[in-house]
Amino acid sequence: MVELRGGRLALVVVAFMAGAAAPTAWVMADSGPPQGVFDEISVKRINIVEPDGKYRLVLANSERFPGLFMEGKEYKHHSRDGGGMLFFNDEGDEVGGLTFGSKAAGGDRRASGSLMFDQYKQDQTVGIQYNEANGKRTAGLRVWDRPDWSIKPLMEMSAEAAAAPDEAGKNRIREEMRAYAMANGGAGAERFFAGKALEDTIVRLADKSGKPRLLLKVDAKGEPSIEFLDDAGKVVKRITR
Repeated sequence: MVELRGGRLALVVVAFMAGAAAPTAWVMADSGPPQGVFDEISVKRINIVEPDGKYRLVLANSERFPGLFMEGKEYKHHSRDGGGMLFFNDEGDEVGGLTFGSKAAGGDRRASGSLMFDQYKQDQTVGIQYNEANGKRTAGLRVWDRPDWSIKPLMEMSAEAAAAPDEAGKNRIREEMRAYAMANGGAGAERFFAGKALEDTIVRLADKSGKPRLLLKVDAKGEPSIEFLDDAGKVVKRITR
């Protein structure tokens, strides 16, 4: 069939994909590569790439979900096992993503979902997160402080942990990862949370070490309060209505 689109003559070839119930229309335009029009597709992974081949966005199931990325190189993750979406910057670094998952076994029920954005060459710095464990739920907006050093060495250690032959080997390397982070000033700390924690609605502000210092709360009974805490976590002043 020949049809006219936008003043250009295009040849539309209609074909059926193997195993697909709906036809696929391939538009052969005179100014570029073919464009596919689909009613429905089922895939395990989709890579959105730049002209030089660098990833810009990856959507994948749990089996095909990528590892950690820095400067276009992939490092296996030592514990990541969910599906979702991963974002990349111009340099080929992983800079955040959308993940979600759930598990239910032996009466233990867990679920989670998160949308995260990473600091340059570092871990997440802002995110929207939900976690549930056996009916106990937390959901809200979080902001983290992160150090200035690159986490590339931690990615290399993560790949080593992923390749370890047993859980003891993985845990040993995970401890090395924590020690490396602490030796370089720490991995950062959560500075802000606003959302729901169990039965309370809260806004929590912390110092640079992650210790809560100011807490605005409406509890399960609807009672509002403002709490001031010292660096040991002790409430030194509490304001109620």
